[in-house]
Amino acid sequence: MDIKYRYNLKEKDKKDIKDLLISTGFFHDYEIDVAIEIIETTLEKGEETAGYQFIIAENDGTMLGFSCFGKTPCTEASFDLYWIAVHKTVMNRGIGGVLLEKCEEFIKKMHGINIWIETSSRDIYLPTRNFYEKKGYTLEAELSDFYAKGDNKVIFRKIIH
Repeated sequence: MDIKYRYNLKEKDKKDIKDLLISTGFFHDYEIDVAIEIIETTLEKGEETAGYQFIIAENDGTMLGFSCFGKTPCTEASFDLYWIAVHKTVMNRGIGGVLLEKCEEFIKKMHGINIWIETSSRDIYLPTRNFYEKKGYTLEAELSDFYAKGDNKVIFRKIIH
């Protein structure tokens, strides 16, 4: 499969990202709405003004995965990875790993040092948490009942040089 990675959003990405997020079965409707809101803001204002950077993985114009990250406001060198997702039909083929590496490379060029990732403690996210640990991220904190009763916020960090 010939996968291309691009660093700019297109109007059609709004629908493709929504479809991709739905395909995973991981996200609530309101979470998908937030992703669409971020895309709309970025398309309207531009990446620098909006504060979000996207990387899109695609094959022959079909979106396979995406990541969204940005500099953490009011910090010197911290960045947040807001979203990383791969379409259900191509999960476990290394696309998420490449997207994450490309995020880290981009952040390094922007003089970033810390990459912060927040995720859920729900069982469905166990492979996600394992993925981050396998990629060198360390568990920094867990906030009890953050998203809902029994659904903790799990915070990972990686220091890059």
